[in-house]
Amino acid sequence: MNGLEELGYLVQLHTSGGRVPTDKAYRFYVDNIVVQSDLDIADGAKKRIRSAIANGGNNPREINKTVAKTISDLSDQLIFTNIFESDDCFKIGLSGLMEFPEFREFDRMFQLTSFFDHFETLFDRIKKDFFEEQDLAPNVFIGRENPMGGIKNEAVITVKYNLPHRRLGSMTLVGPMRMDYEKNIGLIKYAADELNKIFSI
Repeated sequence: MNGLEELGYLVQLHTSGGRVPTDKAYRFYVDNIVVQSDLDIADGAKKRIRSAIANGGNNPREINKTVAKTISDLSDQLIFTNIFESDDCFKIGLSGLMEFPEFREFDRMFQLTSFFDHFETLFDRIKKDFFEEQDLAPNVFIGRENPMGGIKNEAVITVKYNLPHRRLGSMTLVGPMRMDYEKNIGLIKYAADELNKIFSI
């Protein structure tokens, strides 16, 4: 345990508390374990995602909305969807995320609700950093790696994908650093892959 602490993988936040993984530990886990797995998700989840895409019809905004609701329900995380070159943004999942014990602390709760309320403005400022160089594979930002101000204690997963009428969409999943990375990356990757298959540009 002391060796892991010295290497920067564990930290003791309170003198009376146990050690918890650091950003560096979660990054090691994602890079060396999660991305090496097949990221497969349950058949029921696949069916719900395909149904959400179908229910959106040929309308980019409706697809973003139905898919965001489904991914939020399946992950219990905060989900934002956007359409590039438009002001359209859909966000959902704040109440579910508030059930996690981390967000019972006032400061964390305040930071998250403020981030939720001002996401559109923030996204406008950072979308170049988040998405311009990113291909269609999910990208994971953990803790202090995250360029979104105000939520440096959380993890963010982003992906972009094709939509009808040659539009490009993006999804951003936000949750605690101890989230189930394999499940959450798998969910948004599956949704993006399905959308890219249907609406290839």
